[in-house]
Amino acid sequence: MNDEIAKLRERIAELERRVAVLFQQTGAADWEADAAKAPPVSDEVRLLLERGETRKAAKLYMQQTGAGIGEATAALGELAKEVRAENP
Repeated sequence: MNDEIAKLRERIAELERRVAVLFQQTGAADWEADAAKAPPVSDEVRLLLERGETRKAAKLYMQQTGAGIGEATAALGELAKEVRAENP
């Protein structure tokens, strides 16, 4: 059992290394990492997301935080997933 766990850990480490290389080579955004670094979302922005007013939420978020479109997309994309999970 321990040997199997060790092999799985090695495989995960290798897959994570490969994903990191792909992000570097393609210039793709790491939305989860960007969202973690993004400024917090206000209650007003969250309410707009809950209402499905994504564009208004993004515009307000950018005004409130000075975030760019990429940072706003990352932060609000993760929050939108949470909102959808809370309100199926």
